[in-house]
Amino acid sequence: MESDTLSDVLMKMRLKSTSAGILSAAGKWAIEYPPFEGFKLQVVLEGERYYIGEGKSKVIHVKAGDCVLMTGKKPMVVGTDLNVKKRIQMEDLLKTKNGGAMTINGGGDMLSIGTYFEFEGHLPKVLFEGLPACIHVDGNSDQAAILRWSLERFKAEFFGKNPGRALILNHLTPIMLLQILRIYLGTSDKKQQNWLMAISDPQLSKVFDKMHLQYQHPWSLESLADVAGLSRSGFALAFKKKVGISPLDYLTNWRMQIACDLLRTEGQTVASVAEAIGYESESAFSVAFKRVIKSRPGQYQRQIADLKIIL
Repeated sequence: MESDTLSDVLMKMRLKSTSAGILSAAGKWAIEYPPFEGFKLQVVLEGERYYIGEGKSKVIHVKAGDCVLMTGKKPMVVGTDLNVKKRIQMEDLLKTKNGGAMTINGGGDMLSIGTYFEFEGHLPKVLFEGLPACIHVDGNSDQAAILRWSLERFKAEFFGKNPGRALILNHLTPIMLLQILRIYLGTSDKKQQNWLMAISDPQLSKVFDKMHLQYQHPWSLESLADVAGLSRSGFALAFKKKVGISPLDYLTNWRMQIACDLLRTEGQTVASVAEAIGYESESAFSVAFKRVIKSRPGQYQRQIADLKIIL
């Protein structure tokens, strides 16, 4: 099977989702969301609300049938009246959660359900930095057609009581995430600078495929530029402009994500992991690992082992 960079990354980051619950609200209200790790997917079932980020961000109007993927990059305000005098703090709202449901002003006008996506490792901060704070999918748009079946199943399972409900939701939500990211890629300005746009670039995608499949290879800037069919300087500039880091820094970060995965595996030593990801010496690997992960490989491995014992 050919390399699939997006799938590779999400699997290595151990993508998992948890149901965030229901929000029912009425009247005028606004919630302040601080920046957060991971993604939050919100599906509006009834009513409408608005989203706005800090600064000069554009107001996003979200109606019944729409969904929004919040990427947690910056503070957001969400509500029916963004200028309401007293905003609700998200941490205070979470304290009122009862059986997975949160209510504002008695509820009844606006109803939404949501799920939270978590990622492990250092890669999310590297790869998702350039994404917009919100990715809005209009439920009536042609692009959303492929998402509608998943949304309907999500709603049915969320409110249903059938056996196996939790497992189906855990499988459905990653599919919905991927569908939303595909819609974003298909409808956004190709001049946007972020990792998702880079992996869909015709020339750069070849480089990602090679780095992800053959991460043990002793790649150089020149050899990667040859894969892209670009000059050395042209490739380096295009890659950093899109991704935010240099090609070799990206390769190192990808190798370290794989190394973290291997160090979790029973029977692996620091030396065997170093060899597996293409380092000629354990010491060179240890230096690179500490620079990226902020701890020595052996220390990281012991921490993971201790965590397993606790759990």
